[in-house]
Order: sequence, then structure tokens, then C-alpha cells
Amino acid sequence: MAFKLSAITWSHHYSFELGLIDDFGLIDLYAKEGLAGIEFIDGHIKSLEKEHLLKLKKYALDRGLSVTAISAGNSFGQETEEEMKGQIEYVKKNINAGVILGAEVIRVFAGWADPEKQKILWDRAVAAMKECGKYAEEKGITLAVEPHNHGGFLPDSDKTIKFLNQANSPFVKLNLDTGNYMDKNIYKAIENTIDFAVYCHIKIHKITKTGYMKDFNLDKIFRILSKNKYRGWLSIEYEGQEFLKGDKKAKAINEKEFFKIAVKKVKNLIKKYY
Repeated sequence: MAFKLSAITWSHHYSFELGLIDDFGLIDLYAKEGLAGIEFIDGHIKSLEKEHLLKLKKYALDRGLSVTAISAGNSFGQETEEEMKGQIEYVKKNINAGVILGAEVIRVFAGWADPEKQKILWDRAVAAMKECGKYAEEKGITLAVEPHNHGGFLPDSDKTIKFLNQANSPFVKLNLDTGNYMDKNIYKAIENTIDFAVYCHIKIHKITKTGYMKDFNLDKIFRILSKNKYRGWLSIEYEGQEFLKGDKKAKAINEKEFFKIAVKKVKNLIKKYY
């Protein structure tokens, strides 16, 4: 079975915030690690103006990388019409950038809202996603909705399935983040939603220098992906730095040291299961 390996630049967000690396440098780094693609957090792109995006696209191409996705940090849990309109326009701006960069996917969120207001705001979030889905269809882009906790509309697989069914568009699908579901059994949640997936974040939290992980059973996750013949991009999301005590500089050092270990871990799993 074919595989396509990328990584999301969130894996190096402390390095980026400290100015230790820029968008071109991230391309160099991911090419050096032998990846086939790069997924940009939209805030990790210096400019969404056409001139800069075309330079970035060519730079990636010359280093053998595809821009696999742009990840927008939107939230459709807005209470006012003006705020919601702003979020919709923000997603559309990312869609336009994705077209220029040649990305097939824009990662989006249903969003976050006060738990007591989520029931009321749910339908508005669905309507906003539908509008963005129609725009994405016009541009030949697919939106990949990522489930999320911390007050998100989609903390578990049941709500994710409900939301995607109500959005009801072949251009509004799932970013299957393997570490985000709050279900009691995350592996069952992954399997229950994999048919909606067009993109996949391989979530890695803490990992040792030998590649040992205790947060997630990646062998089990890859068995599920392989059994269900998932063929989309696999995008590594390293978050081990978030569990480190220390300042941003220490976390940036952690990213530099352990991202390559995460990449090696996933490459070995791909060889084993694909």
C-alpha cells in the first residue's frame, strides 16, 4: 500500500516563535529528514500574499516537498454575526492560499465555545462550515475538520460524526488526529471515523531517544490505518515539547532533538504496516 509522509510545522512552533527558523527553513529541515511533504500552520507562513506563496511553493518543489495542507486556527463558536463572518473570511483566505501553494487540504476546526452555549451555537457552526465547504469546492480544495477537546464542539467521535453528517459535503471531511479524541477508547474512535478521513495527524507526545512512547500505542493505530486501507497523507505532529518544564528556548531545543526521533519512529511503522 502506498504511503505519503509529511509533518505539520506546529512540531517546531517554539523555534518559529523565537525566530530560530522561518518558513523556508522549515522546508529545508523537513526535506533533510526525508519527508515528502510539509503542512504549514498558517501563522508559520511569512505572508499569504501571492508573490511570497509562489516563492515558497517553488522552494518546496526544488527540495522534493509537496505542501500537503495549510492549517487554519479558526473557530466557528462565535456569538456575533460579525465575528462569525470574520472567521469564515479567514478560512476562505487560507483556501485561496492553498490553491496557490498546490495544497489539496485545508485543516480547519468546528471551533470552541462556552459549554453552556454549545448546543445553541452548534447549528451556526455547521452552517459556517457548509459555506466554507461550498467555497472550497469552487476552488478544488477539501476541508479537513479536526476534532478537538478543551471546550471544542468535537471532543469525541460521536459528535465528530454528527457534525460531518450535518455538514453533508464531499468537500468537508475529517483530519483524523490520532491523539485528540476524548472517547474512553481512542482506538475504537479512530476506527469508527476513519471512513471520513482525507488527512491524518500522527500525534506524538513524549518520546524517548530510543523511540519509546507511553501516551499512544502507535502500533495499534497503524494496524487500524493499514487494515482500513487509509491512503492519504500521514502528517507527524510532535508535541513532546509541551510537556517539558522550561522556557521557550528549552522547548525549541527539545523540538530540534526529538522531532527527528519521531520521524524515524513513524518511518519504521510505515515499513512495518504499509
